[in-house]
Amino acid sequence: MESKHKNALIGALLAVVFVMAVGYAAFAQQLQINGTANITSKWEVKITDIAVKSVTDPAKNPVGTAADAELPTGTPKFTDTTANFKSTLQSPGDSITYTVTITNSGTLDAKVKSIGWSNQNATASPIMYSFSGLAVGNQVAAGNTTTVDVTVTYDSAVTTQPAAADLTKEATLVIDYEQA
Repeated sequence: MESKHKNALIGALLAVVFVMAVGYAAFAQQLQINGTANITSKWEVKITDIAVKSVTDPAKNPVGTAADAELPTGTPKFTDTTANFKSTLQSPGDSITYTVTITNSGTLDAKVKSIGWSNQNATASPIMYSFSGLAVGNQVAAGNTTTVDVTVTYDSAVTTQPAAADLTKEATLVIDYEQA
Protein backbone atom coordinates (compact mmCIF):
# COMPACT_ATOMS: atom_id res chain seq x y z
CA MET A 1 0.00 0.00 0.00
CA GLU A 2 2.88 2.26 0.65
CA SER A 3 4.08 1.82 -2.91
CA LYS A 4 0.64 2.91 -4.19
CA HIS A 5 0.94 6.14 -2.20
CA LYS A 6 4.49 6.63 -3.33
CA ASN A 7 3.52 6.09 -6.96
CA ALA A 8 0.54 8.45 -6.60
CA LEU A 9 2.73 11.08 -4.95
CA ILE A 10 5.40 10.77 -7.65
CA GLY A 11 2.71 10.98 -10.34
CA ALA A 12 1.22 14.11 -8.72
CA LEU A 13 4.65 15.73 -8.47
CA LEU A 14 5.40 14.93 -12.11
CA ALA A 15 2.04 16.44 -13.09
CA VAL A 16 2.83 19.64 -11.12
CA VAL A 17 6.28 19.87 -12.76
CA PHE A 18 4.68 19.36 -16.18
CA VAL A 19 2.09 22.13 -15.55
CA MET A 20 4.85 24.46 -14.31
CA ALA A 21 6.95 23.73 -17.42
CA VAL A 22 4.03 24.45 -19.75
CA GLY A 23 3.18 27.63 -17.79
CA TYR A 24 6.77 28.82 -17.91
CA ALA A 25 6.96 28.19 -21.65
CA ALA A 26 3.74 30.12 -22.21
CA PHE A 27 4.86 33.17 -20.19
CA ALA A 28 8.55 33.15 -21.11
CA GLN A 29 7.93 34.53 -24.57
CA GLN A 30 9.39 37.95 -25.26
CA LEU A 31 6.91 40.77 -24.73
CA GLN A 32 7.15 43.56 -27.28
CA ILE A 33 5.31 46.87 -26.87
CA ASN A 34 5.33 49.38 -29.69
CA GLY A 35 4.12 52.95 -29.48
CA THR A 36 5.07 56.56 -28.94
CA ALA A 37 4.12 59.16 -26.40
CA ASN A 38 4.34 62.92 -26.61
CA ILE A 39 4.61 65.17 -23.59
CA THR A 40 3.19 68.58 -24.26
CA SER A 41 3.47 70.15 -20.83
CA LYS A 42 5.59 73.23 -20.25
CA TRP A 43 7.07 74.62 -17.01
CA GLU A 44 7.44 78.39 -17.03
CA VAL A 45 6.83 80.19 -13.76
CA LYS A 46 8.77 83.41 -13.28
CA ILE A 47 8.82 86.98 -12.07
CA THR A 48 7.76 89.16 -14.98
CA ASP A 49 7.54 92.70 -13.55
CA ILE A 50 8.22 94.96 -10.61
CA ALA A 51 6.23 98.18 -10.36
CA VAL A 52 5.90 100.90 -7.73
CA LYS A 53 2.60 100.55 -5.91
CA SER A 54 2.85 103.47 -3.48
CA VAL A 55 5.27 105.93 -1.93
CA THR A 56 5.00 107.48 1.52
CA ASP A 57 7.05 110.58 2.27
CA PRO A 58 5.63 112.35 5.34
CA ALA A 59 7.41 115.60 4.52
CA LYS A 60 6.17 115.79 0.91
CA ASN A 61 3.31 113.42 0.38
CA PRO A 62 1.62 111.30 3.06
CA VAL A 63 0.51 108.59 0.63
CA GLY A 64 0.84 108.65 -3.10
CA THR A 65 2.06 107.01 -6.23
CA ALA A 66 5.40 107.05 -8.00
CA ALA A 67 4.39 110.18 -9.91
CA ASP A 68 3.67 112.07 -6.66
CA ALA A 69 7.08 111.79 -5.02
CA GLU A 70 10.73 111.22 -5.69
CA LEU A 71 11.55 107.55 -5.86
CA PRO A 72 14.37 106.08 -3.81
CA THR A 73 17.55 105.38 -5.71
CA GLY A 74 17.98 102.13 -7.54
CA THR A 75 15.58 100.42 -9.88
CA PRO A 76 14.62 96.90 -8.79
CA LYS A 77 15.96 94.16 -11.02
CA PHE A 78 14.70 90.62 -11.32
CA THR A 79 15.39 87.16 -12.70
CA ASP A 80 12.95 84.26 -12.98
CA THR A 81 13.03 83.56 -9.23
CA THR A 82 14.65 86.61 -7.58
CA ALA A 83 13.71 90.25 -7.09
CA ASN A 84 16.71 92.44 -6.21
CA PHE A 85 16.25 95.75 -4.41
CA LYS A 86 18.63 98.53 -3.47
CA SER A 87 16.83 101.34 -1.73
CA THR A 88 17.79 104.66 -0.22
CA LEU A 89 15.23 106.43 1.96
CA GLN A 90 15.89 109.78 3.63
CA SER A 91 13.68 110.26 6.69
CA PRO A 92 11.92 108.22 9.38
CA GLY A 93 8.51 107.14 8.16
CA ASP A 94 9.46 107.10 4.46
CA SER A 95 8.45 103.95 2.62
CA ILE A 96 7.89 102.56 -0.81
CA THR A 97 5.87 99.52 -1.80
CA TYR A 98 6.63 97.56 -4.94
CA THR A 99 4.33 95.02 -6.55
CA VAL A 100 6.20 91.99 -7.89
CA THR A 101 4.24 90.14 -10.59
CA ILE A 102 4.68 86.40 -10.99
CA THR A 103 3.38 84.77 -14.17
CA ASN A 104 2.77 81.10 -14.88
CA SER A 105 3.04 80.94 -18.69
CA GLY A 106 3.34 77.17 -18.59
CA THR A 107 0.76 74.42 -18.76
CA LEU A 108 1.42 72.98 -15.29
CA ASP A 109 0.02 74.41 -12.07
CA ALA A 110 2.69 75.57 -9.62
CA LYS A 111 2.82 76.26 -5.92
CA VAL A 112 5.24 78.29 -3.84
CA LYS A 113 7.85 75.94 -2.36
CA SER A 114 9.73 78.65 -0.47
CA ILE A 115 9.84 82.43 -0.23
CA GLY A 116 12.18 84.64 1.75
CA TRP A 117 15.15 86.97 1.76
CA SER A 118 18.47 85.55 0.62
CA ASN A 119 20.33 88.59 1.88
CA GLN A 120 19.58 91.83 3.58
CA ASN A 121 22.58 94.10 3.78
CA ALA A 122 23.85 93.52 7.32
CA THR A 123 24.60 97.16 8.08
CA ALA A 124 23.07 99.04 10.97
CA SER A 125 20.70 100.68 8.50
CA PRO A 126 17.26 101.80 9.65
CA ILE A 127 15.91 100.61 6.27
CA MET A 128 13.78 97.46 6.59
CA TYR A 129 12.29 95.14 3.96
CA SER A 130 9.16 93.03 4.26
CA PHE A 131 6.83 91.19 1.90
CA SER A 132 3.13 90.27 1.97
CA GLY A 133 0.49 88.67 -0.19
CA LEU A 134 2.27 85.40 -1.00
CA ALA A 135 3.09 82.44 1.22
CA VAL A 136 4.49 78.91 1.00
CA GLY A 137 1.84 76.63 -0.48
CA ASN A 138 0.03 79.35 -2.48
CA GLN A 139 -0.80 78.12 -5.96
CA VAL A 140 -0.30 79.82 -9.31
CA ALA A 141 -2.52 78.07 -11.85
CA ALA A 142 -1.29 77.59 -15.40
CA GLY A 143 -1.91 80.73 -17.43
CA ASN A 144 -2.47 82.95 -14.37
CA THR A 145 -0.53 85.62 -12.50
CA THR A 146 -0.17 86.48 -8.85
CA THR A 147 1.57 89.28 -6.97
CA VAL A 148 3.62 89.86 -3.86
CA ASP A 149 4.07 93.30 -2.29
CA VAL A 150 7.56 94.28 -1.11
CA THR A 151 7.66 97.21 1.30
CA VAL A 152 10.82 99.15 2.09
CA THR A 153 10.48 101.26 5.23
CA TYR A 154 12.67 103.75 7.08
CA ASP A 155 12.20 102.86 10.76
CA SER A 156 9.98 105.61 12.22
CA ALA A 157 11.46 105.05 15.71
CA VAL A 158 14.89 106.39 14.63
CA THR A 159 15.66 109.64 16.50
CA THR A 160 19.12 110.48 15.13
CA GLN A 161 19.99 110.44 11.45
CA PRO A 162 22.58 107.74 10.69
CA ALA A 163 25.48 108.20 8.29
CA ALA A 164 24.50 108.55 4.62
CA ALA A 165 26.01 105.13 3.86
CA ASP A 166 23.51 103.53 6.26
CA LEU A 167 20.52 104.97 4.38
CA THR A 168 20.96 102.52 1.51
CA LYS A 169 20.12 98.87 1.92
CA GLU A 170 20.03 95.92 -0.46
CA ALA A 171 17.83 92.84 -0.32
CA THR A 172 16.97 89.92 -2.59
CA LEU A 173 13.60 88.22 -2.42
CA VAL A 174 13.84 84.58 -3.58
CA ILE A 175 10.76 82.61 -4.64
CA ASP A 176 11.02 78.91 -5.47
CA TYR A 177 8.20 76.88 -7.03
CA GLU A 178 7.24 73.25 -7.45
CA GLN A 179 4.55 71.45 -9.38
CA ALA A 180 1.17 71.65 -7.66
